Amino acid sequence: MKRAVIFLNGDLSDLSQVKNYLKPDDFIICTDGGARHAIELNLKPNALIGDFDSLSPDLQKKFQDKNIEWLKYNIEKDESDSELTFNYVIERDYKTVLLFGAFGTRLDHLLSNIFALVHLAEKGINLTIIEGKKEIKVIKNYLEIEGEIGDLVSLIPVQTDTKKITTTGLQYKLTNEDLLFGYSRGISNVMTEKTATISFKFGALLVIHERQ
Repeated sequence: MKRAVIFLNGDLSDLSQVKNYLKPDDFIICTDGGARHAIELNLKPNALIGDFDSLSPDLQKKFQDKNIEWLKYNIEKDESDSELTFNYVIERDYKTVLLFGAFGTRLDHLLSNIFALVHLAEKGINLTIIEGKKEIKVIKNYLEIEGEIGDLVSLIPVQTDTKKITTTGLQYKLTNEDLLFGYSRGISNVMTEKTATISFKFGALLVIHERQ
């Protein structure tokens, strides 16, 4: 199944790491100033989305006449450029999405992007935020993590308490237990095997996997 890869206008700490994730048939979407990452990676976007207040006219010229879909919006709008991009992948029925450039100096945008993961997970979209060695996603019932012994894994309830959680392959095991919204019990776990699993009956979990 074809994937969508989104570049937002945040920071990318390791461009070489990004290249390890990309596939030749990925559908590349750049959100406003996120197009600068495509330039640095020598990628041709399939679509550009936003009000383009953070993409200079000189950079915009680099994407002219290249059969790229442009979706330009007014600066004064109800949705952020990121939300417009998420709506785009929902409308086109992408089920797997990688998101780069989600981190930056704007805490409001970062939180909005993380909370959007819940909305997308509810629609059956597997979206992963990737920044450096971190992979971040929201799951609704089950996840299998492939990594290395010693990798850090944090489980953070979102929306409400997450109930009846069972884990394998982690140092601090949960067996049919609950994690409470707003509490830190699920953070900084450690992989003891190269595969870890997380399953639960109710709620949603923000999962942060940090590779060593």
